Amino acid sequence: MPGPLGDATRRDLTDAAAARLAADGFEVERPESGAEPPAVATRGDDRVAVEPLAADDATPTVIVSRLGHALDRDRRVLFVARDADTAAAVRDLLADPPLLADRTDGRRTFHLGPDRIPVSGGGYACVRADGLGEPTFRWRETDTPVGPVTAHSDVDAAAVDDEGRPVVPRLVCEVEGAPVAVLAGVESLQTPPDAAFPFAYRRDPTDKRFRVRRGDDGTVVETVGGFGAMREAGYVPVPMPLVPEHALGRSIDDEALAAAWDLSVIDEGER
Repeated sequence: MPGPLGDATRRDLTDAAAARLAADGFEVERPESGAEPPAVATRGDDRVAVEPLAADDATPTVIVSRLGHALDRDRRVLFVARDADTAAAVRDLLADPPLLADRTDGRRTFHLGPDRIPVSGGGYACVRADGLGEPTFRWRETDTPVGPVTAHSDVDAAAVDDEGRPVVPRLVCEVEGAPVAVLAGVESLQTPPDAAFPFAYRRDPTDKRFRVRRGDDGTVVETVGGFGAMREAGYVPVPMPLVPEHALGRSIDDEALAAAWDLSVIDEGER
């Protein structure tokens, strides 16, 4: 919720949460730096970052970013919401399964993050997507195909376990349900080769126009003036999956994650 209305909601939620924490014996500080949460509460060794959430803040990107910021500073997070829908969105993201869209037999389906996929030839991965509206992307781990796939130099893509499953899960990118790229695990998201994706685009430093090229042979198939024109031509950047251990800067198990956050719902009239 951008703008004054969202700012007012966040201030009200922060004030109410700070009052609750102070009543529970916490010492509450209100940092002036925009790089810090609007309130930090301390009681003994317990340090809590207060993170108010307007309705539009309850997204995977925002929640993971604020959780990671708190973990880096040895704090827990108290997310503060006003309405049931926002509170439910926070709970859904942080539990069952935490920070993931789904998890089945140890294989994960990821939320989409705000970043794009940089490719080794320069620029970013994209796909051809005809039709109206934005295409639906999905990144998920799977056991197929077994055998060589695009992999980071530190990843052994050929290794299998005793049951014949890849030791490193295959990371599949699907567009409208159809696979467009397969990588050997989330570590292979580190600047994969152009050939891993159908297309890539790059802004030319000379004329500032976007060149869209085929991933397999580098042939330029479209030259456009900007993102809008690129989308009109049918090409869409591939979003980076929101991999928890990458976004948080560490691996964290479900039990530790559950202990790292709490949620408070503030009534409309509470200040």
